[in-house]
Amino acid sequence: MTQLSAGTLVCQPSSKFVEAYTNGIHKSKYWEPTLEDCLDLCAKVSRIAALVFHNSYGGACPDRDPSLDYGANYANMLGFQDKDFWELMRLYIVIHA
Repeated sequence: MTQLSAGTLVCQPSSKFVEAYTNGIHKSKYWEPTLEDCLDLCAKVSRIAALVFHNSYGGACPDRDPSLDYGANYANMLGFQDKDFWELMRLYIVIHA
């Protein structure tokens, strides 16, 4: 969890909210950059989790494959090539979403 937390915090310098807040955004508009940050984090969290996995258990983390969907890409980055496992990962992510 510490590594996942640190990986998430590394994303902070590119935060849309921090940029908007620094530029003096009105309180009623806080939700807009917050939503952007949430969507960015959702897009990055699978890569961060895969990096944490490989850091903990060894091996190099494969690059993202743009031809795969979110669940298959996450399973692939974990090192699983089995298409049935990719389908299981899709189901797992949908259930937890």
